[in-house]
Amino acid sequence: MSTRRLLPLHAQKAVVGRALVYRALDLYHVELDSAGYGVLWTGIRSRVLDSTLYQVEFCPTGSLSEYLHQLGAEIRANLSFPDADARGVCEPLLDEIDQVLDEAGRATDDLLTGAFGDAVTAAVELYRCHGLDLPDDLRQRITASFEYQSEPVRSELPVALTATTVLQDLADGPSACVAVRVNAQMLDELTVFSLPYVLLHECVCHVLQGPWQPGRRQPDASSRFAEGWMDVAAFVAHQMLDRLRPPSGSPLDLLVAPRPAAHAEAAERVHAARHAQSSWDRAWSQRAKGARAARAVQALLGRLPEVRHLDPAAVFLMLSVQLNTSSFDNKQRDLFATEVYRATLGRIHPGLVAELRTYVETRDLGRLVKEVTGLFT
Repeated sequence: MSTRRLLPLHAQKAVVGRALVYRALDLYHVELDSAGYGVLWTGIRSRVLDSTLYQVEFCPTGSLSEYLHQLGAEIRANLSFPDADARGVCEPLLDEIDQVLDEAGRATDDLLTGAFGDAVTAAVELYRCHGLDLPDDLRQRITASFEYQSEPVRSELPVALTATTVLQDLADGPSACVAVRVNAQMLDELTVFSLPYVLLHECVCHVLQGPWQPGRRQPDASSRFAEGWMDVAAFVAHQMLDRLRPPSGSPLDLLVAPRPAAHAEAAERVHAARHAQSSWDRAWSQRAKGARAARAVQALLGRLPEVRHLDPAAVFLMLSVQLNTSSFDNKQRDLFATEVYRATLGRIHPGLVAELRTYVETRDLGRLVKEVTGLFT
């Protein structure tokens, strides 16, 4: 994996500063508020917003390391404690912020690049777990690009970044580039905590799309399978991220939050938004059809007697990644998702039940696709 472009320094300062302090603030939010010192928590957050916004707007000189040290000092200097109890309650949070900013200031690797690399690792492991080993050189053909955007982000997702994968297959093999565009001024907690899910979506759904040979076709933004069904697969994979990629233990690991539930909560909100009704994005209903079909199959698998001794989520993921890497083209995959949606709209079609039971026993994807796409013909 390689990086084509990093965020400009002034945007890096804002993104890294906010991301790391947000994580610490999230860990201590309930503690401070329940003790009656929520106003101090709000004061710390406001100081971080003001300081990082200044970096973006005025681009002062100085390295990232120097700024992170400065940010820690600014936070402490801006606080005024009403009594010793307030200081005692806030001190663990301030120590946490100092520690993580100091460690980030000494880091040599870019945090966003590291997060994307970890998402690639998790996606590769997901496919490998289901018997789909990547070609040896495919990982080296993945490129990431991080760009700063000053204008508000326009997206179906309620976050201050967008991630887009472009398949750039060459004659000698498949390649992909993921472009991540960040609005540093608007970076909020939801954006930071949903980052693992957003990156995993790109890797699971698009970067590792098969078949793994030159000539892959870019799926449309309204693809029921690529953007609907596979997004459910990415969301399910996100729920087992710690099994796909063991945590590094580093406080700078953006794929592991100090409060683990923070990632799950953010991913759930952003995942739901991808398929929610939109007044300006007419593709939402196509994505929703694919997502509903995937969820229906996942639920149905959980009720089949053949899956009692298995993990229904694992069977669903196996079916999904197997289809995403198969020789079936985008049109055929979309048709499969469409017919599953039709077969689960209201009363479940008995033919779908029968074919899923056969698939669980045989793992014959070709038969499953052929029979399901012919249910209504």
